Parts: sequence; structure tokens; C-alpha cells
Amino acid sequence: MAEGTTRVRKIIVMQERWQNLIDLIANPKATFTRLKSRPKWGIAFVAFCVLVVWLAWMVYPFTQRFLNPKYASRFSDIQLLGSTRATSMVFVAVSGIILGTLCAVGFSALFTVISRIFKLNEAVKFKHFFAAWWHSILINPLVFFINIAFLPVFRRVEDIETVTDIWIIPGMHMLVPFIENQYLLMFLSFMDLLGIWNIFVLTIAVATLMEVSRTKACLTAIVIWLLRVGIDVIFQVSSAS
Repeated sequence: MAEGTTRVRKIIVMQERWQNLIDLIANPKATFTRLKSRPKWGIAFVAFCVLVVWLAWMVYPFTQRFLNPKYASRFSDIQLLGSTRATSMVFVAVSGIILGTLCAVGFSALFTVISRIFKLNEAVKFKHFFAAWWHSILINPLVFFINIAFLPVFRRVEDIETVTDIWIIPGMHMLVPFIENQYLLMFLSFMDLLGIWNIFVLTIAVATLMEVSRTKACLTAIVIWLLRVGIDVIFQVSSAS
């Protein structure tokens, strides 16, 4: 009897974890409300890793156009799974996963300290922020997927010269074609309508976990998003320069 109850409980928990991923898009408040009481992050982390690997594979024909020649020459001498493309994909994917993990630990520790200093919600611990991070960060690869879906329609591989060229979704970078600084252009490319979706999800996460007003949550979400964008810009542009 006890075994049957335990098995049923495990099935319910697993279903809840998958439901968190679904509700992240359909009803993010439900996701973060559940994470507030049961901060589970394993499924979200696996989903993030799968998305990063898949994206690295899909975008390779375009990224090889602006890949740092130093790295490209190294890849040409190394083959994984019998393919230089697989080698490039592994390096890019592993780098992205490591960066995501470091950010998850760093930001979760930071918000744990902030919540203690300002006594926002003493019941929320590091594990809650850590779980919320891995769920909210899934919006980033989803946005990139939307961009990649349109990339072959509007760009040829021959048209790609810089990392900003693969960004199809209309952003503020398209309003300043005279700017040549790739860091600034890449940063401005994140300023689009889908950025609002990211901030919206982060706002709900902050308001739910830290129990602050929507205004404070929104301001905090904007700061988090800008920091995330800054890290992404440095990572992506540096790897291509």
C-alpha cells in the first residue's frame, strides 16, 4: 500500500514539473506559485540543455560565417562524431550551458542576499530563486527559436557577416544602421517586442517569490533582464571577435 502511494506521489510530482514548463507560457503565475512551495528545477535544466544543443546545431551554418578564425582553425583539426560541425556545436552548447549554470548560481545567491537584507520574504531561500531562474531563462532560447524560424526566409548564409546579422526580429538596432560597434548593436537587437514577454515573465516571478508590488517587481525584472542581455551580448560577440 505504501509503495503504491509513493509511486502515485512521484507520478503527480513529475506531472507537476512538466506542467510548470507548460504554464511558463500559458500561465506563468501558476508556475512560480508552485515553485514557491516546491522548488524543483531538474526538468527545466534538462529542457534548457536540450534547447541550447538544438539551437547550436541549427544555427551553425550561419555562425560559421563569423566564427573567430582562431577557433575555426582549432575546430578544423578536431572532429567529434566524425563532423567538424558537431565539434563546433559541442563547444558552443557546452559554453552556453556552463554560462547559464554560473549565472543561475550567481543570480540566485545575489537575490537570496538581497531578500535577507531587505527582509522581503524570509521563507524564500536560494533553492527557490535557483528553480525560478531555470524556468524563467527558458524564455531566452524560445525567443531565439522564433528568430531562427525566420532566419532562412530573410537571410542567405552568404549575407551573414556579423553576429547581429542573424537577428531577424525587428529591434532598435535596425534604427541605427550607422553604428558599427557590435556590442552596442547586439544589445539594441534585444530591445524588441519579445523582450517585453521576457520582462513580463520575470515580473511575475519576482512578484510571486519576493511578495512585492507589481511596480517594484517590474523595475527589478527590467534590471535582471538588462543584466542577462549584457551577459548574452558579451558572450555572443566575444566568441565571434
